[in-house]
Amino acid sequence: MQETTENNIGEYLTVLKRRWPVIVVSVAIAMGIVAAIDFTTTPVYQASAQLLLQSKQSESIFQPSAQVVDPTRAVQNELKIINSLAIRDAVKQANDGRAITISAASGGEDDIIILSATDTDPVVAAEKVNLYAETYQTERLNAIVADLAQSKEVLSQQINDYQKQIDDLNTPLADLDERIKNLPVDSTEYVAAVQERERLNNRIASERDELQTQLNDYQQRLQILQLSERLTTTGGIQILNPATVPSSPVSPKLIRDLIQAAFLGLFIGIGLAFLLDQLDDSVRAPSDVERVSKGLPTLGLVPTDDDWKNRDEPRLTTVSAPMSVTAESYRGIRTSLQYLALNRQMSAIQLTSATSGEGKTSTVANLAVAFADAGMSVVVIGCDLRRPRIHQFFGVDGSVGLTSVLVGSATLNEAVQQAPNQPNIRVLPSGPRPPNPSELLSLDRTAQVFDALRPSHQIILLDCPPVLPVTDSLVLSRLTDACLVIATAGKTSKRELKQCFERLQQVDSPIVGTILNGVSGEGSYGSLYEYYGIKENKRRRFRKEKADVPRLEPEMVQQAATPVSPAPVPPSPAPAPPAPASTPAPPTVDPATAPAQQVPPPPVVPSGAPTAGPFSAGPGTSNSAVTPPPLPGPGTGANGHFG
Repeated sequence: MQETTENNIGEYLTVLKRRWPVIVVSVAIAMGIVAAIDFTTTPVYQASAQLLLQSKQSESIFQPSAQVVDPTRAVQNELKIINSLAIRDAVKQANDGRAITISAASGGEDDIIILSATDTDPVVAAEKVNLYAETYQTERLNAIVADLAQSKEVLSQQINDYQKQIDDLNTPLADLDERIKNLPVDSTEYVAAVQERERLNNRIASERDELQTQLNDYQQRLQILQLSERLTTTGGIQILNPATVPSSPVSPKLIRDLIQAAFLGLFIGIGLAFLLDQLDDSVRAPSDVERVSKGLPTLGLVPTDDDWKNRDEPRLTTVSAPMSVTAESYRGIRTSLQYLALNRQMSAIQLTSATSGEGKTSTVANLAVAFADAGMSVVVIGCDLRRPRIHQFFGVDGSVGLTSVLVGSATLNEAVQQAPNQPNIRVLPSGPRPPNPSELLSLDRTAQVFDALRPSHQIILLDCPPVLPVTDSLVLSRLTDACLVIATAGKTSKRELKQCFERLQQVDSPIVGTILNGVSGEGSYGSLYEYYGIKENKRRRFRKEKADVPRLEPEMVQQAATPVSPAPVPPSPAPAPPAPASTPAPPTVDPATAPAQQVPPPPVVPSGAPTAGPFSAGPGTSNSAVTPPPLPGPGTGANGHFG
């Protein structure tokens, strides 16, 4: 499970690395659009004022026992009042009939309100907020003054009512006092009147005291209301911080907008990268090739040679840049083939592709140099009779070649040419272009040419045409020991590659693996080679303490590949050898009248030389330069004649 997750993450990162231009362009476009909008948009300024909400004196005086209103609810109610039609009409009237749009919000505290207004003119924005705040404060003051006046009127009326009730209670007592005053003191009526007055006074005393207490309380409230009316100047709203002229616009903010645009472009770019990757039918990684080929291994990844500017000019990277990543890739392919050859005969190797332009010829040429550097005798055959190019890579004459041998216009010795500066490589070019390449390659003469080359060469590399356009590669696959299919990252489509494998499998082609060209040398694959200092000339990655030993020059390495000579043996007396007879040169045989001749035997291997390796069809050879024996004439093969 963990390995699968790591693989998925690795694939995602590979997609992002591969599609990074899409992401960069998306970010650049998003930032460019936002920057253009910001530069063409008129700046908008915002001014704000801070208000403090105070308690209402009239309510606290008139209803002292009322519950205290929740501050949060009080602020919410005040916000509704600020945005009410009455306040807006008052502000509009104060602003010469022009409406003002503001936003009101709680200031984060229970009794703070923030008023904000925007305008293209910073001075006007501040004036709008201050006018709205002052108008709101005035309207609230008028409302509170009216509330106080109403409360005072109510209190005065209640005081009068209580005073009348007290007077009404005192009237019976006053009447009784007047009656007692007119009665004789020693009369029974006087005594009865005094007793009645006492009873009446006791009855109304408690009620009178209660009314008097309430009367005194209302009189005190009335005095407080009168004092509050004189002191009230803010209407319960205090402007803590009036609005000031803003120095910078609130919109647009270039830095903020660019950062947001960068993130938006990044998300869009990543989405486009994965979308394009899903829509892209080309192979990109070894996993793509292995899925199409149903499990065939990828024997090598060849990075793009950045130093190869003109692709029309042939270039042997293994010779011109032997320490490059590309050259090391070809050596890796050679090693993979050597391991595969441990279990099967693999001297004749066919290299083909689905379509043209996949780098087959350059792969064949550089792979030949890689085998030759390992001390193996190599012959390269140009089997692409329609677009011959292999002779250009090795600098040999392309006018005589395979077609010349097949039609009998040249001997095999005349057609096979020694590659300049490559003693272990011989080249059989394609030769003149025939009108019928497939039919010519189908002749038995083709197989006899290959059989004639096998005894004297350890490796035979066939530069074959693509599979889908022509059938030449399908014809040649029956004559080879192994077939390598070449694909190019970002160019070869999965559909075409699948058709290529299907056609080769229909003719039982011995496909052993694939080679993926055009991978990024700076990506995840190229970084593997940095450890060995292959990219040292391009990037000085090695520290001195990690590479403090001298390097061997290539000439010294080639000298080390030469077998060590045995110790000299003291000479013993022996008869003088007879004079050697002169060996006449092999005659040139007319293909029409040529008698059958046998292929010369391979050279004698000296005692102590290495035995046959996995690529050898015959006795093994040393790692020194190999000089192949003479080849049979144009009309002969390994069996002495062409079918």
